[in-house]
Amino acid sequence: MDIFDKFVLQDLKPQTYLRYGDDFIIIHDNKERLIEIRTIAATFLKEKLNLDLHSKNDIIVKAKWGLYFLGTQIFPKGIRLNGRNRKRVFARLNLKNAPSYSGIVKKYGNHKMIRQFNWHILNKINDQNF
Repeated sequence: MDIFDKFVLQDLKPQTYLRYGDDFIIIHDNKERLIEIRTIAATFLKEKLNLDLHSKNDIIVKAKWGLYFLGTQIFPKGIRLNGRNRKRVFARLNLKNAPSYSGIVKKYGNHKMIRQFNWHILNKINDQNF
């Protein structure tokens, strides 16, 4: 756990905190408290780590609207790949990387996407055999 993680968990104490590399999400059910957390976190990042929040990604949204995070859309009842990454999976898919993409599709895709993926793989296999 690094200095920012300790600061957020011990000092800010949000309901939920998610971080991967330099991307993070802080979740709280009180908007005023969330605005306060954002201000304190931004000050900490600037003074202690000499980092700034990116204005494009420094937003407060309702959970029901969904959050974009690391190529996925996170909703209260589930996660799905965003459109760009869905297209990227199908564009880059070949028989060598199919098992890797299969895991992504099964974890973040819906039934329709899984069926499309399976048909795409079958077409690749058929194309190779003829």
